[in-house]
Amino acid sequence: MNRQDLARLGWRENSLAYLEKYLQEYKDVQAYQEQYQSVFFFASPLFQKMWFHELQNMDEAVAQDLLRGVMKILLMPSDLSGTCEETAFLLSRMAPACPPHSPFWSSFSRVVQVAFAQDPLASKEGDQLLKRQIHQFRYLLSAYQAQWIREHYARAGQTDEEALQAYLQETKGIKIDAYAAARLHNKVYVDQDGQLAFPSRAQAQLNFKVLLNFHTEYILDQGGQFLNEVDPNQISENGIVNGASFNYGLARGHTHKDLDIDPVKPWDPPFRKKVLYQQGVRYLAPKNDRGEQGYWSRKGTFAQGGKSYKQQVAKRVRSFLRGIPRLRWRVLLQNGLHRIL
Repeated sequence: MNRQDLARLGWRENSLAYLEKYLQEYKDVQAYQEQYQSVFFFASPLFQKMWFHELQNMDEAVAQDLLRGVMKILLMPSDLSGTCEETAFLLSRMAPACPPHSPFWSSFSRVVQVAFAQDPLASKEGDQLLKRQIHQFRYLLSAYQAQWIREHYARAGQTDEEALQAYLQETKGIKIDAYAAARLHNKVYVDQDGQLAFPSRAQAQLNFKVLLNFHTEYILDQGGQFLNEVDPNQISENGIVNGASFNYGLARGHTHKDLDIDPVKPWDPPFRKKVLYQQGVRYLAPKNDRGEQGYWSRKGTFAQGGKSYKQQVAKRVRSFLRGIPRLRWRVLLQNGLHRIL
């Protein structure tokens, strides 16, 4: 066990003492080495145990040091390139067995909240490299959680939606919001004549969002496929424009805006900005009103058959919930009829 190497990754003495005691239980050299090496894989069981130790008496400097350590472990670039090869490599630096309902995700988010409580993540003061990496890490975390569903629940020929339904049918003790506002994940280009152009040259677009414990976010398209900015298998324009991103903030208060919304403009990777703001086309979300280009309008640009864009998406969500019998009515009642009307 090399204490200096571990200290350079942000681990404090309390966690190192815990690790040393933990490793003493392994008398077999190979087993000892396997456990020790697992500390260098993000979200491994031993990494998580040490992470929970670090939550005690944590201040902003300690939290930022821990996050720098995570970026070092991952070999996180200063900017994601968006290629499948890079995404697959970065995911290989993460232990593959941390499910979306794990308490680790809220504890990781807690460290981010502490790290940037006084030094805003969207600010260009302070450690700009760390801020850029931590913001873009949200896209990688969503790719990780999409892969977890695919690898653990998808059967041959199934869509991502069917795999997610199977997971939610089986998994209890998780807070689900299937009617979360998906306006920002339905960006579209509207030309001067009011004609719509959807990403990936689609003929129509009804992306919807599923939040698990608020932090985990899944965006699915009309065909039931996950949409992510980065993906180890295939990338799409719709995914880059409208994809999921892990939430560091909380549902209530200002942390969601501070950590998940405001940092997009200063720290988004160039490959995404290039697609969002390409020459002659600019993808924008429907306006949050009932005006001509409003998400809530029943007569505007996005309306169909007297239904607003919001109502069309809600209908798609109801179709999704029909595939999860144990949750259908509970989620409907939790979110309230006003969310879908």
